[in-house]
Amino acid sequence: MKPIYKEKYPHLFQPMVVGKNKVVFKNRALVAPIGSIATGGGEDSDGRINIFGINHCMEYIRGGFASICLPMEVPIDGGHEHMFNVNPKTCNQMNFHLLQRSVHAHRGLTFAELLHCGPYVYDRFKKIAASDCVVSGKKVKAATREDMEEVCQLFAEYATWVRAAKFDGILIHMGHGWLFSFFLSPLTNHRTDEFGGSIENRCRFPLMVIKAIREAVGDDLLIELRLNGSDEVPGGITPEECAQQCLIFQDYVDMIHITCGHRLDAMSRPKMHPSNFYPFAHNAYASEIVKNTPGIKIPIGVVGGIHTPEIAEEILAKGQADYVLMARAAMADPEIIKKARELREDDIRPCLRCNFCMDHGRRQALTKELHLLSLPSYDRHCAVNPLAFQSASKKLFPPADRKKKVAVIGGGIAGMQAAISCADRGHSVVLYEKTDRLGGQTLLSDVMPFKKELKLFREYLERQVRKRENIIVMMNTLATPEMIEDLDPDAVIVAVGAEQIVPNIPGVEKAMMAFDVFGNEDKVGKKVLIVGGGSIGVELGIHLSILGRDCTIIEMEHYIAPNAQLTERMSYLDWLEKKNVKTMVDTKCVEITDKGAYVETPEGKKFIEADTVIIAVGTKPLEGERDKFIDTAFDVINVGDCLKASNIVNAIHTGFDAGLTL
Repeated sequence: MKPIYKEKYPHLFQPMVVGKNKVVFKNRALVAPIGSIATGGGEDSDGRINIFGINHCMEYIRGGFASICLPMEVPIDGGHEHMFNVNPKTCNQMNFHLLQRSVHAHRGLTFAELLHCGPYVYDRFKKIAASDCVVSGKKVKAATREDMEEVCQLFAEYATWVRAAKFDGILIHMGHGWLFSFFLSPLTNHRTDEFGGSIENRCRFPLMVIKAIREAVGDDLLIELRLNGSDEVPGGITPEECAQQCLIFQDYVDMIHITCGHRLDAMSRPKMHPSNFYPFAHNAYASEIVKNTPGIKIPIGVVGGIHTPEIAEEILAKGQADYVLMARAAMADPEIIKKARELREDDIRPCLRCNFCMDHGRRQALTKELHLLSLPSYDRHCAVNPLAFQSASKKLFPPADRKKKVAVIGGGIAGMQAAISCADRGHSVVLYEKTDRLGGQTLLSDVMPFKKELKLFREYLERQVRKRENIIVMMNTLATPEMIEDLDPDAVIVAVGAEQIVPNIPGVEKAMMAFDVFGNEDKVGKKVLIVGGGSIGVELGIHLSILGRDCTIIEMEHYIAPNAQLTERMSYLDWLEKKNVKTMVDTKCVEITDKGAYVETPEGKKFIEADTVIIAVGTKPLEGERDKFIDTAFDVINVGDCLKASNIVNAIHTGFDAGLTL
């Protein structure tokens, strides 16, 4: 009998045969290279993969993906610290062999991504580019023929190490404004010799590298390319030009996947790794043009914003690509493909596309325009998956010593996650929610089109709560200490959330509070002043501007959205500009009137006219409500915003850990 999943996903679960050796991918879903596997603790000091890294990779393979890809740099750690290293002279390859055996046991495949950062390599290496240029304030010389031959030799040598480590394939990164992208793109290649000008000439050096690798490893390894279908910068690579590049490369490689974005545009990161402000599968239009170009004869894949099996199936069914790659969606739920195969889509944990997994701890606001690299941190997290990068340690926590009765007070994100975590440990849970809906503050964001992922995630959590028979949900119930004492639980998890901060500003009673705006936009006037330039104020400004309001945001500190992650902040700044939202930093509101507000700026005191003034200066824990439950049980654990007014990451992780430790 034909498996039911093949009726719903006939293309996604179709095996793919690639290369002269007819290597079989068990389905069309591959995991894109994820640098965080290494930087998240998966790499030992010599660059070998460790047991944490192997476990992390195996989460994806056990979760149904056909292959995984480990990032490596040429030269080693050339532009990113702590990437994987397969040099047998400096690294014991045995751990990589252990990875291969485990992956192959599940009929999966492994790829090693080889990347040269070109003009972005660290100062201890020679910086090269296609043409003379200035990058990050430093002069970079155009690569000479000798430089190119040296790079070819390096890649060939690395390829032999990859083969010795028993990988199944090599992915050469030729997009995103790294070295080869500098040659391929007319934006950055201004040479007048045989390596510049025509498409064929601009492909010449990348083709030299491909040929060197093929000569070094023969047909023992698959070779895949990552190419820009579009530079997303005027005058750059277009899908039609990318297709011509593919025609040149395809005789020497086995598969190519399409991405976008060039580092020449400092704001391109949200396009390379599409944030929630960008549509799903935003590169599929380009891969479709490439795939359907006459003469293309190898599989063409696509990466970027492919966050559900339904989107993947649609891309494949439309003929926009032969295979798809996922990274952030895979981190959010490594079992996304397995769950689709089992037709358990309701159990797939949605990705928020917040890029917390890539950006957390790596950068801080150093300019008004961008975040710049600060002291790097490798404390990797996923906003929605509390086991991402931590499963090898947290799954070692011992099981609960006995079944317990647990009361969870508050049905927001933290409360729901805590209830799920407790239930999965075998405990009996009573969840109290004072309103008629679960979700807490996240319910406010439903009206914002660029927060659709958060709505999907909240709905996922609610489904998981409802599915568990050992969770009783008490809606419209304001929990009291007396009520909890009558229940007599073994543990209480307090998730009562936070309240908005009302600043001590004369006339503040004339203003609206930010949370009161969502769903009540009809009460907001045409000209709006938002006091507070954090994430809430920024999102509110973008939201209201979409609805046609004229918005100004003032922030008393030096940066707009200073605590936002890098990619998120770039998206904020981009959309503030697109929607003509005015921003003023180093500006303090000192008085609110019926006609607007007086503010203090570096240039002196000013009056800003506004029909509506909105206060968005943050939240603080509901300490009084929280502390009512002290000593109501043997264990009382505070989670989420009532522990620390923060973000969804804090809510998910503290909620999960509360259950994990009971």
